[in-house]
Parts: sequence; structure tokens; C-alpha cells
Amino acid sequence: MEEIAERIMYKKARRVYLNIKKIMEKGDFEMHITEFEKAVERLVMEYDTANWENRFVVGGALEVLFCALLNSMGFRCKWLKEARYDIEINTVKFSMKSNFTGAGDIRLINILGDEIVKWEEPTLFFISDLGICYADPGMGLPTKRTGDALIIRTRDIKSMLEKDDRWLLPVKIPRKPRNSKKIKTASYDVAKSILDEINSKYLRKHLPGA
Repeated sequence: MEEIAERIMYKKARRVYLNIKKIMEKGDFEMHITEFEKAVERLVMEYDTANWENRFVVGGALEVLFCALLNSMGFRCKWLKEARYDIEINTVKFSMKSNFTGAGDIRLINILGDEIVKWEEPTLFFISDLGICYADPGMGLPTKRTGDALIIRTRDIKSMLEKDDRWLLPVKIPRKPRNSKKIKTASYDVAKSILDEINSKYLRKHLPGA
């Protein structure tokens, strides 16, 4: 019964994804997509994920931006903030993963100790210099446990797309900077923003260096 439920879930998720692709390719929302691409580029360039803290913030912001894009195109997208699912599109839940180098491994699930985990979620992969890819466990992609995570290799996703490019949205996903002269840190910007909002008279001028 569980396998049947998973197959039904993947079938629904694939249908939603292919519908997004169809609507994007019609060309009616080119300006929406361009705005999304600009926002993601600014996000990745300013909050370099070389800083560990920024990885969580960038991931969450990417989910919010993609939700906004889909909603602007007429889909019903919700930001979930759940442990294994990030967004819901037209009642179907998806996980979102990103890779801003265009190569290497992508962490699917973090593992605690000897915990046994399995990749089960329909997943949207945002990969630099490639685009937004859809994949699910029913597509036969290999996964591997490495230390504290279950991972999937970017090259295996690319190999799948070479055989069937239906699962790729050619949206520009930027590559993160290799040598950032200055990396903005999310926690600093949050603290500064809060002090600005409360019209700080004493703390704002004494913030430590970013």
C-alpha cells in the first residue's frame, strides 16, 4: 500500500512540474521569471553560502522567492517550513534542494547517528548553470549515505536530464562567487534591521564590524 501511495504522489508531482514547465515555455511570464532570476542572483552573490550560517537563510529565501514566482503565474503555492517538505504547489508537496557550484554532491537528508533514512520526497533541484530540475525516487537515481547525510550526485541528475530533458526548467541559477571580498552575514543584517525598525538611539551606532 505504501508503494502505491508513493507512486500516486510522484505521478501528481510530475504532473504539477510539467504543467509549470508548459506555462513557463508559453512566454507569458518572461518578466516574472527574469525578476526571479535577478532576485536569486542578488541573494547568492550577497549571502555567500561559504558562510555556514548563510546556507540556511539562502535556502529559506529561495523557497520564498520561488513560491512568489509560482503564485505570480497563477499557481497556488504555500511555504511549508516542514522538516522534509518545503513548498506545496496546487496541494502537492515538494522538497527543494540547491547547489550553487554546479557540481559535487547535494545533501538530501541530514542523518543523526545510526538513523535509517530514505529519500521519499518529490524534489526540485536548483543547480547553478543548469536550471531547476525535478526528480523523485521513482526515477531510479542512486543515493548514497556519507557520514551525516544521504546525498545525491549532481552528475547523476545531469545524466538523467541528458536522456530526458522534460525534467529541466531552463531558469538561470547563478554560481556562487569563488572569492568573495566581503560576505554579508544574515544574522548581522537581521540585528541591524531590527535596530532600524525600533529607531535605535544607542545600539545602532555601536554595532560591531560585519
